[in-house]
Amino acid sequence: MNMLMHELELTRLRAAVRANLDDASVWRWYADLMEDGRVRCTRTRSGWQITVDEHCTVEDESFDRAVRVAAHRWLDIPRAPVALVRRRKRSAKPGVALGARVS
Repeated sequence: MNMLMHELELTRLRAAVRANLDDASVWRWYADLMEDGRVRCTRTRSGWQITVDEHCTVEDESFDRAVRVAAHRWLDIPRAPVALVRRRKRSAKPGVALGARVS
């Protein structure tokens, strides 16, 4: 009986760890898209509408559920790799005033 309780506790702990990892993945996905301006969240009379990249739309009463469903749908769509565009930081040259042209 004690061995069975131990196995049940291990199974419960594994499920909790998996749920935490899944939760972190969804909210990391959401934060990244929000930062890039690719997700729109609209409050409707019946709940929330989540739109990703202007075409993946989910509606649900619960904001949490709507984000999770949108993430799972979006992550299931096969897509080509996206080339990331990196902005270059420019620093002022020594001795040059900001806004001045350098010849």
